[in-house]
Amino acid sequence: MRLSDKNAVVFGCNSLIAKAICKKLSAEGCKIVISDLKKDVAEQLASEINDTVGIGADVRIEKDVKKVVDLSLEKFGKIDIAINCSRAALFKETMELSEKEWDTIVDFNAKSMYYIAKNVLRNMIDNNSGSIIGVTSKAAKSGPANLSAYAASMNASIGLLRSLSCEVRNNNIKVNALCPGYIEHEELALGAELTGNTPPDKGIYVQFSPLIDITEEPEALANLLVYLASDEGRFITGQAYHLHDDDVTYWRNLGLEAEM
Repeated sequence: MRLSDKNAVVFGCNSLIAKAICKKLSAEGCKIVISDLKKDVAEQLASEINDTVGIGADVRIEKDVKKVVDLSLEKFGKIDIAINCSRAALFKETMELSEKEWDTIVDFNAKSMYYIAKNVLRNMIDNNSGSIIGVTSKAAKSGPANLSAYAASMNASIGLLRSLSCEVRNNNIKVNALCPGYIEHEELALGAELTGNTPPDKGIYVQFSPLIDITEEPEALANLLVYLASDEGRFITGQAYHLHDDDVTYWRNLGLEAEM
């Protein structure tokens, strides 16, 4: 098992991608503290995974993030891997977005990345080792309509992670981003809940990946994450990965002319 000597902390676990990541980390021998805005979700998932503890936390509040980090250090002594899977989306035209709605989505997706990195880095620097991975979105690159706050927050997260990778490279700490090709129903439902909007019907999602079967993407992302967090991926940092060619390449592969 590639992570048998590693301890991880995972923020945000109420999604297919996050659950696949947590289960894959455990299967590779990792001990985990998982958190979610909804405490019962974190505790339920933790009960299904070996060597895992669940706790409630709001990633928009730094003291909540610190509480999760402190619990991880108390339980396992050190943090080798920190993963932010906290994502909320709101499908709404920019002109219709209120300032509060914008701030809510940006804070949940981007400010959380800052709080998490800030609070895990001290231990990682002391240990001269670590891996920070943010689960962001291909929306940061594609900029889809009606998702401006979401796309902006994911761009901010990737920018933060890339900058951070330069700051801590001499501390043997890797910092990377994963960019899923679709927005899950749970993200849309949470975004609506946090902003007081009507939640979407079950099963609704927004897809950016023409080449990927999204039913298989969570497991594929989990496999890539484990590689990045393991010693095998020790030379990879400052990257933002997605699992498919860009849309222009997709259309070229079909022998069609891309719209530019």
